[in-house]
Amino acid sequence: MKIDSPGPGKPNLNPADETQKISKKPERPFSVNRSGSPEGASLIDKAQQARFPGVSAQFSKNDLRNPQKVEAVVQASIQELIQTEFPQARFPSEEARQTFVKTLGNDPAFRSKLLGYLDKLWASS
Repeated sequence: MKIDSPGPGKPNLNPADETQKISKKPERPFSVNRSGSPEGASLIDKAQQARFPGVSAQFSKNDLRNPQKVEAVVQASIQELIQTEFPQARFPSEEARQTFVKTLGNDPAFRSKLLGYLDKLWASS
């Protein structure tokens, strides 16, 4: 049984034809460095490595127990994290920066990890 060709301008699907080359997938122009270096670390990884000297000077462990002050601690921590660990981060306006900080501060996963880390950080000092 012979299979007809797909038509003019279509590729030849004959597996015995050696003129067809299998091309290797090109390297991706953008990739994430997953080697564990600080440049490739995620926001959570960098938050867990940060020492937050400005936040530590301004707040205490007791402030994590005060619902009125927790929000200020979270906001200040995110601001300091951006300034110290991600100085290359650029925002089109201060309003955009504040929106990012507020959105990240409202993320339950990031917020709980950040508060847990701050609690451990202040317990060890």
